[in-house]
Amino acid sequence: MDIAAVHKEYITRMLDAAKGGMKALVCDEVTLSIVSAVMSQSEVLSREVFLIELLQEYPHDAMPHLKAVVFTRPTRDNANALKKQLRRGIYGEYHVFFSNICPDGLLQDLASGDDDELVKQVQEFYADAVAVDRHVFSLDVGEANSGLMNPARWTRNVGSAVDRCVEGIASVLLSLKRRPFIRHARASESARRLATDVYRLVYEQEQGLFDFRRGEGAAQLLILDRFDDAVTPLLSQWTYQAMVHEIFGISCTNRVDLRHVKSLSKELRELVLSASEDAFFAENMYANYGDLGASVKGLVDQFQQQTKMTKKIESIDDMARFVESYPEFRAKSGNVSKHVALMSELSAVISQRQLMAASQVEQEVVCGTDRSGAFTQVRDALRNPQILEEERLKLVLMFALRYENEQGQIQDLIQTLMSQGVSGARLNLVRTIIKHGGEAARTGDLFGNRSFLGRASKVVGSLKGVENVYTQHQPLLSSTIQAAAKGSLKPEDYPFVGAQPAPNAAKPTELIVFIVGGACYEEAKIVAQFNALNSGVSVLLGGSTILNARTFIKNMLQIQESER
Repeated sequence: MDIAAVHKEYITRMLDAAKGGMKALVCDEVTLSIVSAVMSQSEVLSREVFLIELLQEYPHDAMPHLKAVVFTRPTRDNANALKKQLRRGIYGEYHVFFSNICPDGLLQDLASGDDDELVKQVQEFYADAVAVDRHVFSLDVGEANSGLMNPARWTRNVGSAVDRCVEGIASVLLSLKRRPFIRHARASESARRLATDVYRLVYEQEQGLFDFRRGEGAAQLLILDRFDDAVTPLLSQWTYQAMVHEIFGISCTNRVDLRHVKSLSKELRELVLSASEDAFFAENMYANYGDLGASVKGLVDQFQQQTKMTKKIESIDDMARFVESYPEFRAKSGNVSKHVALMSELSAVISQRQLMAASQVEQEVVCGTDRSGAFTQVRDALRNPQILEEERLKLVLMFALRYENEQGQIQDLIQTLMSQGVSGARLNLVRTIIKHGGEAARTGDLFGNRSFLGRASKVVGSLKGVENVYTQHQPLLSSTIQAAAKGSLKPEDYPFVGAQPAPNAAKPTELIVFIVGGACYEEAKIVAQFNALNSGVSVLLGGSTILNARTFIKNMLQIQESER
């Protein structure tokens, strides 16, 4: 289930469908992101594409010698924008490709606006989600994400985001030609309602479209809730892709904005981190911080050997200075200078924000078994002036999630934050995260303490020690997909909607997981590692967005504001 390869094939077929002559690729803002995620600009231009522009913007005069390949979502606004173009005759021909199921009324409306018969073909190519990687997709719902996470406040505005999720999931199923059994996290109203809406579309409203007559029952769609695991998006990250997203942010099209770093050369201020275009990133995207530094240094050493240079390099700062001093290295090394620059900036931020000190306490809180020791470490960290407010707040939120019944200690920590000038809204996040992500609200065994085996394994783990104290934590998704792959995911915790497989056929060979409220890159790593085991079960992960701690906290503040 390589979603990126499927999308790339679709886009290639669209561009090749308008045969002969130069073309313009016309997209809306969403489909432009979908294209950018799987094809570079040079790849698009190599297919006789003269220009790429937005459907709503056409600042130039008519260009009748160009054929327009229009790739757009089938919405009323986009149809109206396309009709305006047709009336003005901006291009000589229009080859229209909708990214999802197009309502009949929309097609009829579009036909009524094509007086000069410029539209030569209309097709549906199901690519209505951003393929972040071969095994990960995002619907990039933006500001609407917080509304999705709070179904008690679903309104007409949030309804459009719910529809977007249903449509996005449907397009993934159509592109992969799968009609799965559908199940959801029991405790989540968001997951239940979304699962019900997807079921209604797939099995009732568009039953014929989803009737692929192949491998029925082999696939399952599992819809989860971000609040079932509110720990993962709060934790500091120590593998490459997750670290970059946590500290700088990675856009849905894999761009990293470093324009705030004035010391970087111009070509390094906006970077692309794409596993399909960057071999070093593909090999190291899940490498931990220490191994990553060694890998980057190995590339620099290799260049030195090839060029007979003898400059001694022992640190990340040395590597950064080396790249700046030798322009020929930047020219020859391709992507390597990009990764040296990223490593240098990551190292600087980690040092400035004391992230390693904070992270060690985080791991003790969520993975350790000593509540008293965890409380002492959190309290000491709050008193460390070098640890920033964001990290201090995260520590208190994680402690509250882990030990929500220890109200005295939680209040002690809140009082400490209050005395340091943390705002009332941010202090109230403790109550909000327990309300939505506390034990009574969630499905699954987040801290491994609901069963005897779970508790025993935590004790054994703490006795053995771990190879890296910063990466002990495993997202809840890890145990969830393992249980689903074995066919042992409890129906009372993850009920099916409508039809369900026979008891002897409950083990899927394909699992599509969608997280309402957003997925995390740490979870993407778990899925990649699971798929690499070749266990006979393939997993695809999707989310309404890709979260980091900053966006997750922002979403919780928005939820809190909506509940006032």
